[in-house]
Amino acid sequence: MPNPKPLIQCTTPELIWRKQGTPASQHYDDIYFSSEGAILETETVFLKACGLPERWKEFDLFTICELGFGSGANFLTTMKMWQKTKPKQGRLHYLSVEKHPLEKSQLQKILESLPELKKFTEELIKIWPGPIKGFHRLHFGDVTLTLIHDDASNALDEMDACVDAWFLDGFSPSKNPEMWSDEIIKKIYHLSAAGARLGTFTAAGSVKKSLEKAGFKVNKKKGFGRKRHRIEATLAGKRLEKEIKLSPTIIGAGIAGASLTLAFKRRGIIPQIIHDKDFIAASHNNIALVKPRLDLQDRPESRFFLGSYIYALNLYKNYSPIKGVVHIPKSNDEITRFKKLCSQSPLPKNHLKYDSLENKLILGESLVISPKLIIHDWLKNIDLGEKTIEESNIKFLAAGFGLKNMPEVKNIPLRFSRGQITSAKANLNSAVSYGGYAIPVGEQVIVGATHNRLDEHDPFIPRKSDDIENINNLKKFTGITATVTGEESRSSVRVTSKNTLPIISMLNKDTWLFTGLGSRGFTFAPLLAEAIVSKILKEPMPIGKSVWAKFNYSSVD
Repeated sequence: MPNPKPLIQCTTPELIWRKQGTPASQHYDDIYFSSEGAILETETVFLKACGLPERWKEFDLFTICELGFGSGANFLTTMKMWQKTKPKQGRLHYLSVEKHPLEKSQLQKILESLPELKKFTEELIKIWPGPIKGFHRLHFGDVTLTLIHDDASNALDEMDACVDAWFLDGFSPSKNPEMWSDEIIKKIYHLSAAGARLGTFTAAGSVKKSLEKAGFKVNKKKGFGRKRHRIEATLAGKRLEKEIKLSPTIIGAGIAGASLTLAFKRRGIIPQIIHDKDFIAASHNNIALVKPRLDLQDRPESRFFLGSYIYALNLYKNYSPIKGVVHIPKSNDEITRFKKLCSQSPLPKNHLKYDSLENKLILGESLVISPKLIIHDWLKNIDLGEKTIEESNIKFLAAGFGLKNMPEVKNIPLRFSRGQITSAKANLNSAVSYGGYAIPVGEQVIVGATHNRLDEHDPFIPRKSDDIENINNLKKFTGITATVTGEESRSSVRVTSKNTLPIISMLNKDTWLFTGLGSRGFTFAPLLAEAIVSKILKEPMPIGKSVWAKFNYSSVD
């Protein structure tokens, strides 16, 4: 077996600025956009070449895929045109592959040279993920951007989409031949919808030959700016859009159910929620941490851990979270692991750095959030009932502990564990984690959480022994002394899988299971819910095929 690769960030480009003020990549010795005008170039070489905006007016859902996100000029110009010409109920998916994503500061500097796009650049810069590997889904109202930070071959293999228009905008074939190979063009063909169209700035004979070999009809057109020619290509056929009518019922009003609700509402679909009347779900604690799950190895699930974390941070930023968590290592082995993680740097330093003087991991962008506030907002204006309505045609089991006695999941090896949080008094000014956690809330500190097997007693009744366990662990691993107040101790049940990964399963044609989030629900659930809804509605997926296979119970041993 090959040695596992370490999970590191993508290599960012070294920028140079040509005399005309045009940014270029030093490595590829090629420009990001034409000195004759980035916006006009996009409109001519890509939008008009792909029959836009006329073609997207024919569909409720239209998908564009770009190879070479670069400065984002193509995406931003496309979004500008979309806002002027979109169909009434239209939604646009824009996927873009980039092997060398820009740092936020680099992106900001380049886009300052395109003031015509300022209205659209500010939000992109605000939620830009930086050079973190993997899939990143960003929402701009009815436009959804899915960035894939990887080389083109891997990205196309992982992509689950049906593409209507292709923008091939990698660096010149002579300087970046891997992006224009027969293998890449063949993958483009297999991801294309009937009648798909393609535009590119190049007219290289090798590219024309590869496109024709794959099955595209190729036309040479007058080039833009200093280029003599460019290529447009089309596939035979016409895409037929099938309307999918859903009337969903979601069983469970924790973070899994709320995240599914948010994903449906984003598409104008309003589900019904069935839930326990007392809101005893673990998700309804008053306070919670959102932290990354960190892995040394570059595996599909490791990339998902980072992508879901970044996605969650962007969703929660409007709920006045408190930023910054300090993680205390519990052993010398953990110190060694944390130092190695920081040297590999899977996340930028503002997210992850090690303080060697005080032996602590600083998670600078991690959040302290209010679960009740978030879930209440996402479930706002939703029918909260006690039984499934007859009109429902698809059901989601996202009930946590409530799954224990459901016959639909009797053959799925779920693990249920009891966790208790403790209300205490302690001298603490910021959130710390150490396997457990302690979070200051007003004059109290919330300490948690225990991990115990279920027994014959009611798992939702707090126990003094668990309060003592939480206080002792806080002292043992951090040196912080606390005393129990007993005011807000709370007990609930978490659900995990055998391999500790989330579980997604289509149990039958109209029933889905979404569970196994453990103690990471507020990090994992939002992106996974977006993936489930995307899959059902046949939209481009926000996660790779390998991740879906890892989490999909039907494909897991």
